[in-house]
Amino acid sequence: RTTKSVGDKVAIHQKDDLESAYSEQNRYSNMGGLTTPATSSASSSSMDANNNTDSQNNSDNKSAEYYYLTPNAVKRLPNYQYNGADLSLLYKHVLSPLAGWCVDHLTPTWLAPNAITSIGLCWMISSYCVIWYFCPGMYEANTEISEYAVPSAIFLLNGCAMLIYQTLDNMDGKQARKTGSSSPLGLLFDHGCDALNSIFGSANWIAAMGLLPGSVNVLLGDASGSANVQNKSYLSELLGGDVMLATFIILSPMTAFFVSTWEQYFTGKLVLPVFNGASEGLVMGASLSFISYIYGPMIWQQTTWTDGAIAFLGDNGIMAFSAMEGRVRNLDIVVLSSIIALVQELLGKVPFVIRSYGKEAMRTLIPHIVFVISTIAIITTDSTIFLRIPRTMCHLISGLFVEQTTQMMLDHMVEKKFSAFRWVMLPQVALAAAMAAGVAVPNESVDVFFMTYTTGLWVYLALKLKTHVNEICDVLGIWCFDIVSPHPKSKRD
Repeated sequence: RTTKSVGDKVAIHQKDDLESAYSEQNRYSNMGGLTTPATSSASSSSMDANNNTDSQNNSDNKSAEYYYLTPNAVKRLPNYQYNGADLSLLYKHVLSPLAGWCVDHLTPTWLAPNAITSIGLCWMISSYCVIWYFCPGMYEANTEISEYAVPSAIFLLNGCAMLIYQTLDNMDGKQARKTGSSSPLGLLFDHGCDALNSIFGSANWIAAMGLLPGSVNVLLGDASGSANVQNKSYLSELLGGDVMLATFIILSPMTAFFVSTWEQYFTGKLVLPVFNGASEGLVMGASLSFISYIYGPMIWQQTTWTDGAIAFLGDNGIMAFSAMEGRVRNLDIVVLSSIIALVQELLGKVPFVIRSYGKEAMRTLIPHIVFVISTIAIITTDSTIFLRIPRTMCHLISGLFVEQTTQMMLDHMVEKKFSAFRWVMLPQVALAAAMAAGVAVPNESVDVFFMTYTTGLWVYLALKLKTHVNEICDVLGIWCFDIVSPHPKSKRD
C-alpha cells in the first residue's frame, strides 16, 4: 500500500467527520505509509495537502532505506517472474517425480522452501567437514603417497549427501508452488546455495579419487616419486601436472554455472540442456563417491579402463592406441569428461549470447575471465600452493565465485546493470600479476596473505548476503525461513 493510495482515500472520505479521517490516517501510519500524524485542528483539505507532502517525503526516505537495493530495484523486484526449464530426461522421469512425491507425502505445509534448501546444503557442509577432517590435503586417501588410514565410509556419506541435496533442491520449488510461497527471494537463495555447494562437491571428488593437487616429486622426493603413476599420465603431462587437474575439477563446474547465470541475465530464461550438471552431473558425482566406497579410492589411480579398451581394440586389429597403455588413469577420464562437458556448454551458449547482445555481453564476462585467469596464473606460478594451503585456496576460489554469481543473479532479477568491476578480486589479481612478473614473494608471506584475504572475503560476503536477504524480505513482506507467521509489511490481509 502506497502513500498515494492513502491520499486518495482521505480525499474520498473528506466529507466524513474528522475523527474518522484521523483513524484512517493513523491506521496507515502504523504500516509505514505516512510519517506526519494529523493534528486535531487540521481540516480535510489541509490533511490532503499534508498527505501529498508526506508522500513525497516518504518516497525520498524509501530511496535511502536500503543499502544495496536501489529505488528502481525495490520497484521491480516484486514483479520478477522466473522462466526456466530442465530438459534432462533423468530429471523429467526420475528426479522430478521423486521430488514431487516427497513434497506431497513427506513435507508439511508449514515448512518453508528455503528451509528445505538449507537442510540439503547442511548435508553437503557436513560431508565436506568430515572429509576435510580425514583428508585435510585432499590426497590422503591415496595409499601410494599417504600413510593415513582414511575410512571409506566418508565417501559413502558424501554420495548420500549429494543425492539428498539434489532431491531437496528439486523439492524446494515444488513446495513453494504447493504452499503459494514462490518469490524472487527463493530463486536467489536456491541459486546462492547451488553456487556455494560447487566447491563442496569438487573438493570431495578430489579427495575421493586420491588426487594429489601438486607434484608427487615435491611431496615424496624425486627418487620416490619418479615411479608414481602420476608421472606417467598423458593428461597430467599435457595440462601441467595434477595440480592443474585439480584446478580444472574446481573451476569447470563454476564456469559452467556462471555461464548459465550469464545467459539468464540477458535472455531472461534458464534452460538446462538434456545433459546438465544439476541432474546428471550430481548423480555421476555421487556414483563416483560410491565407487570409492566400494572399491577404494585407489581405483581412480589405476589405468584399467583405458587399458581394457586398448586391449579390446588390439584384439580387433586396431593398434593405434597401444602407446597409451598404462598412461591414462581412470581419474584422467573423469577430468577429461568434465572439460569436454564445459567446452560443449561454452560453445552452445557463449557465441549465441554475444551475437545477440554484443559488447555488453562480452563486458559482463570479464569478471569471470579475470577470476579464472588469475587463479590459474597463481597456481602455475606457485605449483606447491595447493600442497601448503589447499583448503584456504578452495575457500578463496569459492568466495570469489559466489560473490560475482549471486550479484549477477540479483541484478538480473531487478534489471540492474551488472558491474564488471569486482573490487573483491583486486588482491588476487594484484598478487597474480606480481607473481607472473617474477616478483619474489616468500611462501610464508603468500600463505598468510591468502589466509587473511580469505577470512576477510567471507566475513564481507556473509554480511553482504545477509543484508541482501533482509532487504528482499522487507521489500516483499515475507520471512526467509517462515511461511506461516505474517510479516509486518505483508501485502496479504
